[in-house]
Amino acid sequence: MAQTKTGWQKEKDGYTYYEADGTVKKGRQYRQLPDLNAPQKYYLTENGKMLTGIQQWAGSYWFFNPDGTLHTKRDYVKSQWGSYYMIGENGQVLSGVQKWQGTYYYFEPSTFLLANKQEYVQSQWGTWYMVGKDGRLMTGLVDWQGSKYYFDPSTYTKVVNKDLSVNGVNYHADANGILSEIQATKSYGGDYAKYQPSLYNNTGSDSFAISQIGGSINGYIYEQATYGSHAQQAKAKGWRFHTYIWMQTGSNQWQTKQMLDYFLPRLQQPKDAIVALDYEAGASGNVEANTDNILAGMRQIKQAGYTPMLYSYKPYLLAHVDINRVLAEFPNSIWDAGYQTGLSVWPNYNYFPSMDEVAIWQYSDYGGQQDLNVDLTGITYNGYR
Repeated sequence: MAQTKTGWQKEKDGYTYYEADGTVKKGRQYRQLPDLNAPQKYYLTENGKMLTGIQQWAGSYWFFNPDGTLHTKRDYVKSQWGSYYMIGENGQVLSGVQKWQGTYYYFEPSTFLLANKQEYVQSQWGTWYMVGKDGRLMTGLVDWQGSKYYFDPSTYTKVVNKDLSVNGVNYHADANGILSEIQATKSYGGDYAKYQPSLYNNTGSDSFAISQIGGSINGYIYEQATYGSHAQQAKAKGWRFHTYIWMQTGSNQWQTKQMLDYFLPRLQQPKDAIVALDYEAGASGNVEANTDNILAGMRQIKQAGYTPMLYSYKPYLLAHVDINRVLAEFPNSIWDAGYQTGLSVWPNYNYFPSMDEVAIWQYSDYGGQQDLNVDLTGITYNGYR
């Protein structure tokens, strides 16, 4: 007599599970069966045949490995018919907005496939996002249906009812997020320290000056002797006068507070005028701690009644500061240094450092003699109107 087949049997089209009496379970079954190597695991079978790849079960789609076991880690996998799908930690095929390899993608709810055209979509939790042709959520400046929009780099959501600066251009986002360019009147001015005892009208149209009052180097506080005379000269010229402070305190919030406690009462400018923190040296290796320190200083400046700004240059900020956190609390507060070549006293916007929400651009050091700045948003009028 022929021996009855039982258990897993390898056949030409894969494995089939035979019951103890040699029959197979009819229909689609998801149940615990002996593993091929002894322990018991769950398998999806169709008329006893082991199913692998993308399979439908219990109202959803799931991915089963070549050995029949459920795939149980987040992964982007190739199906049995060649299309790729995003799989969750429970083996389920995912749709909607999903995180993968450090960014976010959108998978169509009807097909579960990665989106392949630009569209504005509603996520599984109700929030709307802009999706690019590669399926990735878009951020920054976006063209859509004849208008411009801006999507926040940290939240991926559309910015509404807000003024912002992108690559040196000022925009207003209305209630629908549609951007309109603000034709702000640009103004020019220098920033000064002890190396420039006299204020100089570099462009012939200078109207503001920003002078260093002093600073802190790892807790050592020093003053700039030229600060008072700079304030007097600016007043005599009818220029708007503002202050910056050298902030070499790394991530030490106590040193920053000590520094500001010393200098804020000594300012020679009106309330609401700029007080900029010059953060370009001494950063610690902890980006979040550096950012916490900067934000603590900017909050103290604001509480004292002045306009806080953060001065540095793009590579240093990107390496040592979470700039998105700073801008989330203090929009359009960046004073960025990025020098053009040559000795022109006027800014060449081909050299503009591509950063969002830059309010003042320090565009030249004029051969190491004098820093030249353009106010892109009108922030230097704070305290003077």
